[in-house]
Amino acid sequence: MKILVDVTTWCPGRTGVGLYTEHVLRAWQALGQDELIFATNKDFSEFADVPVQKIGPQMPIRAAWMQTALALQAAKIRPDAAFFPNYMAPLTMAARVPSVPYVITVHDLAIFLYPETFTFKKRVLQRLLLPTLARGAAAILTPSEATRRDVLRILPVKPENVVAIPLAADARFNAEPDAATIQRQREQLRLPRHFLLAVGTLEPRKNLVRLIEAFERIAPAHPDVHLVLAGGRGWKDEGIARTLNASSQKNRIHAVGYVSVEALQVLYREAIALCYPSLYEGFGLPVVEAMACGAPVLTSRGSSLDEVAAGAAVAVNPLSLDEIADGMTRLVNDTALRTQLRERGLARAAELSWDKTAEATRAVFARVAKR
Repeated sequence: MKILVDVTTWCPGRTGVGLYTEHVLRAWQALGQDELIFATNKDFSEFADVPVQKIGPQMPIRAAWMQTALALQAAKIRPDAAFFPNYMAPLTMAARVPSVPYVITVHDLAIFLYPETFTFKKRVLQRLLLPTLARGAAAILTPSEATRRDVLRILPVKPENVVAIPLAADARFNAEPDAATIQRQREQLRLPRHFLLAVGTLEPRKNLVRLIEAFERIAPAHPDVHLVLAGGRGWKDEGIARTLNASSQKNRIHAVGYVSVEALQVLYREAIALCYPSLYEGFGLPVVEAMACGAPVLTSRGSSLDEVAAGAAVAVNPLSLDEIADGMTRLVNDTALRTQLRERGLARAAELSWDKTAEATRAVFARVAKR
């Protein structure tokens, strides 16, 4: 097959969607069966080992480039199908002009379920376009059954066109960092000896305000335990900053910013546990990354996180400070629980791989191209 792929999210500082784009495409390429034409309008050193077609002039607004230059390129090369791994696609494709079948990945529907956690521009763009694009798609991929159910409930699509394909941890998380790497990262990040860890972009949906407040509750009983927040700044992060600055425990809460995979390897392995009480996720990559590193996990009941954890985590109500604080206390105090969760988590992470994700993704495109 010849597949045109939008890779604009495969960029420096990438998080969930960008990591998904990179890993599924690298694994698909490794299958060696198809011609994947990677399209972008930006130059990145990230693509040094990947053949990419730079299409059209650089545009500050990705959506404008997609609706113009990328749509024209699709009409020109006429691929068997086009792949848009970040929700959006050209509207001309939805109208079948030109007639190139396309597949989109809908990672979650937080834009409809938690609109208050997004910027006004993003709310308008996605809520306006996504129903039309979903209706015109030859197939829709979701990272979990929970997101698939949301898509079927909210978007105008046929059930047979929506396929849930789980994600996986980067294979690098399976490797144990050496002592020199651990020491270097501890010094660079100024890590305390004992800490609970939160990983993810600093944005309202990650529920970090409640996590900080829960930590404040347990902190007096555990004076040697700190909280480390790893993630870059996101939209509407002002409330998180205010809560952190006003916290009675702010000297024991460390925001280390966006970190590399090497740093994450160390953070996951050195932490008492990962605390990920997100309000809503389509998958939740940090959960399976932590499990691959052997870190015990606290996460939310509901959305996709129960599905991803598969019984290998402490599950809490993300709206309950009491439950979050109690879960953190259990993880700090109960060595046997941490050992049990570590073993379960390693087994769960081993069930998932990007090779499996790529094979299942390719199977969807084979059906689309044939049809």
